[in-house]
Amino acid sequence: MEDVMFVLELIGAAAFAVSGAMVAIEKKADIFGVLFLAVTTALGGGVIRDVLIGRIPPVMFVSYWYLLISVVAALAVFIDAYLRSEKYKLHLDKLDAVNNVFDAIGLAVFTVSGMNAAMPVSDNVILVLFVGMCTGVGGGMLRDVMTNTMPKVLRKRVYAVASLIGGGLYYVMHVLDINQLLSVGCGMLVIFALRLFATIYKWNLPSVKLD
Repeated sequence: MEDVMFVLELIGAAAFAVSGAMVAIEKKADIFGVLFLAVTTALGGGVIRDVLIGRIPPVMFVSYWYLLISVVAALAVFIDAYLRSEKYKLHLDKLDAVNNVFDAIGLAVFTVSGMNAAMPVSDNVILVLFVGMCTGVGGGMLRDVMTNTMPKVLRKRVYAVASLIGGGLYYVMHVLDINQLLSVGCGMLVIFALRLFATIYKWNLPSVKLD
């Protein structure tokens, strides 16, 4: 199962790196800015997770596979946008939709990954869910703050809630001793589906309208 989680984490890192790179390009960052924001988006949540559970140094500074896959994914996005900048500008709406898909993949993978890391440390469900949520949304929050944007997790599209619901399902299945691969798959699928449906159907939590 460790090998499966490692592969899933690499996929999640690549997905979040693509998401971060696309946001950076939209904000007119240079190549260093694109790479830095992509890596922060991809690995920031994992660093937060490791600090919360006392894993020092964080995994990203021990295993360079995560950093490598993030940089490669971000470079691919940058080169594609650089060579096709005119088409890129014409299809920003479609690119935003693509970005949401990659963002949902990263959220799903890293929520469950974060919970997996927290479970051996504590059987406290609140702690496990909190670590999972922070792992899933942490990189995206750092990305949004760095681009001077109100973090999505605080304002739109059922972001952290999707993480908590899918994470809750995974935790229940884990406690019931259901096959781990099935539990991981179900948890991730629920998070991914909720995040996408929230984007497509514009689901938002209630907020106070002051304008």
